[in-house]
Parts: sequence; structure tokens; C-alpha cells
Amino acid sequence: MPTFYELCQSGGQFFIRRTRRVRQKAVIHESLRTTYASALATWTDLLNGAAH
Repeated sequence: MPTFYELCQSGGQFFIRRTRRVRQKAVIHESLRTTYASALATWTDLLNGAAH
């Protein structure tokens, strides 16, 4: 099953959400809330395959 990533904003904070399927259930993990600049840097690394 595919894994989905989203760059999200809530209350002025930004985070990345990962959604994947495990045994027909959605399993969601979210990064820590941070500034736009920091979240965007992580998002860019994720898109480039360099995220840790």
C-alpha cells in the first residue's frame, strides 16, 4: 500500500504527516510542530529522498 506525506499547518505551526496502511487500517504519524522554514526544509529533504 502507498505511503502518503502531507505538509500541514495548524494554529501557525507547521508539521509533516505520514499516512500508511497497516492491515487495512490507516496509521498516522506526525512530526513535531515547528516554524514554516524548518518544516519546509524537512519537506524539501523528504521530496529529494534525503530526510532522516
